[in-house]
Amino acid sequence: MNFRKLLCWGLLPLCLSCSRPRETHRAFYYWKQRYEPGSAEKTALRQLHVKKLYVKCFDVSWNETDRSAVPVAITDFKEPFPDSLEIVPVVFLMNEIWRQKDTGQARLMAERTASLLASQFAQTPAHKIREIQLDCDWTRSSRDVYFSFLQHLRRQPFFSGREMSATIRLHQVKFLSASGVPPADKGLLMCYNMGDLRKPGDHNSILNMEELKAYTGNDRISNYPLPLDLALPLFEWTVLFRNNRYKGLLRQLPLENRQLFRKEGEFTYTVLRDTALQNTLVRRGDVVRYESCSPETLRKAARYLNRQRQPHTPAIIFYHLDPIIFQKYTVHELETIYHLFE
Repeated sequence: MNFRKLLCWGLLPLCLSCSRPRETHRAFYYWKQRYEPGSAEKTALRQLHVKKLYVKCFDVSWNETDRSAVPVAITDFKEPFPDSLEIVPVVFLMNEIWRQKDTGQARLMAERTASLLASQFAQTPAHKIREIQLDCDWTRSSRDVYFSFLQHLRRQPFFSGREMSATIRLHQVKFLSASGVPPADKGLLMCYNMGDLRKPGDHNSILNMEELKAYTGNDRISNYPLPLDLALPLFEWTVLFRNNRYKGLLRQLPLENRQLFRKEGEFTYTVLRDTALQNTLVRRGDVVRYESCSPETLRKAARYLNRQRQPHTPAIIFYHLDPIIFQKYTVHELETIYHLFE
């Protein structure tokens, strides 16, 4: 065997290893107050080979009357979880609950949070829950008490032997020194809501490639101190403005009705006459901005994020599981996006 053949045989194992697909955990968020997925959602999870479901369990909000943090929007679990899915309980924490900069309060909140989670999953086999996620858009001023809360959570029996993950916003990646790094096992980078929703203009605040690059350039994702899972958006909304002032969010407006709306830009429409939509009065001259994420934009984001991918097996999570989503995205389109990470 000559030198050239020896060289080829020597390189073969390396070439084979390079060609192997990189592994990911395919996942979805389930973000509703009632856990009762329909046939469309179950079919999509099966066809997409999703093995992990992040389920919002309750919110923690501030009660001004009692001057305390309280659980609200507690999820009603109407049916058991399927054997095919690993479940990740998620708790959403409003940033305002950290107004009392008291580590004693943080400890008490940790005990109550873990106790409520334990009661919600008392009938769920322990092996189905390997991770618990905390979702909070903390700030520089709330950072210390929130991080103290996470440290107290780790000591609770329900968290014993389980990973703790914390959601990470894009601004917390860009401004790492000011934001700090939560004391968690890993983070979940939310690759959406990157623009100013309340700012008028013809732009998309859900997912914009220029904004994504501005927040995460210079290898900020690959260099982040925690392993990061990645979440991409499948939701949409319509933002209402009156006299250039934000008035709220609407969904599923009949924007194709040319008697009601006139298209002005890539995302914006002008209201042509007063009318009531979804129990909301919109007036002539109001501007609505329709924001969504096209499959093409999602593919661009996936390719970009994959180039900064860290050396671990991440969860790739779509937000969120809803039958309306599968009227707007085909299984093939979502499969293609998952595949870009593999």
